[in-house]
Amino acid sequence: MRRRLSSLLALTVALVACERDAPLELQPDQALRDLLGLDSRDWVHPVQLRGRGNDEVAEPARTVVEKGHWVDFRGGDARGHVVRFDTLALSPEARAWMRDTDQVESPPLLTPASRWVVSFEEAPAGTYPFVVEGSGAPGAGLIEVSTGER
Repeated sequence: MRRRLSSLLALTVALVACERDAPLELQPDQALRDLLGLDSRDWVHPVQLRGRGNDEVAEPARTVVEKGHWVDFRGGDARGHVVRFDTLALSPEARAWMRDTDQVESPPLLTPASRWVVSFEEAPAGTYPFVVEGSGAPGAGLIEVSTGER
């Protein structure tokens, strides 16, 4: 009986956690709500891509997400950028997942309004290094997918 109550309590806590709204700064904008059907409970982490001098830069360079979160790569200038996950540095599970979901490489992001949104819905936990290529020297970044357990 005690074990069953403990399991029910854990399930209730998990359900309440899933129903909470994302912080305002991580909630999807209206375009993502309309296009992807996202709502205030969906967490969308922005990553700005831009040229700085002769280098390509991702800001922030490191983003920590939980399973089910999204990453919104945005063209920050008109220089043109492509994001490519480093499949050789991914775990075999992450590599297979990236390929199965067709999220290994972005289309060219040619304007400041360009964006590429990646879903980490069923992503294996781990690190997802990426490179940013464009008109400057390649830049790098990292997405870390946590299990959400603390």
